[in-house]
Amino acid sequence: MRTYEVSRIDADRAVPLTGAVDGTVWERANVARLDEYAWGDEPGPETTVRALFDAEALYLQFHVEDDEITADVTELNGPTFEDSSVELFATPAPPEDGSPGRYFNFEANCCGTFKLAWQEPNWRERDIGRDLVAPTDAAAVEVETSVPSPTKTASPDDDSWWLAARLPLATLRLLTGLPLELDSGTVWRGNFYRSGLPDAQKGTWNRIELPEPTYHSPEFFGRIEFE
Repeated sequence: MRTYEVSRIDADRAVPLTGAVDGTVWERANVARLDEYAWGDEPGPETTVRALFDAEALYLQFHVEDDEITADVTELNGPTFEDSSVELFATPAPPEDGSPGRYFNFEANCCGTFKLAWQEPNWRERDIGRDLVAPTDAAAVEVETSVPSPTKTASPDDDSWWLAARLPLATLRLLTGLPLELDSGTVWRGNFYRSGLPDAQKGTWNRIELPEPTYHSPEFFGRIEFE
């Protein structure tokens, strides 16, 4: 199981939603590489993520290699995983017995359209046990990308894109119903994913030991520790 440590940022320091790292607070963030390609013989395109936090929010910054950047989904909570996209799945209150707990997924395409959901581990089999963020609550989530919205068609010039996001704890509290706080010693379970690619090129941070890509697999989440 991999472990990622999220670095803390002082409340008086702004976290820019940009792809820049040098000369910004993103220099303090650890880099996680989505370099587990469980369904292909060759590495897929490189994807990295950095994460920071303060008392009010979790911040994410993805850098993505991509020679075919596409996005068609424009509606909140739509199937953004079909587009060039990146994802964070996390269990913010892991059960003490180590079993998979209820988890959220933040799934954003290259144009910044996203899904934010809260679900039980077996919701897909039961077709119940899943809640999607309300539009009024989603409005507080900030997403910036290098790709102009609202849609993107593939171009011969495509080679990479970045996405940065601010997920307010207040929004996650409303979605999950949990009294979430981020502080030193907080531990989540989770995984980062790259979507919108052929199965053989799909990358994950923590390896998923299944024969086919199944991102909704909290039993394969890694450990996310807050500094």
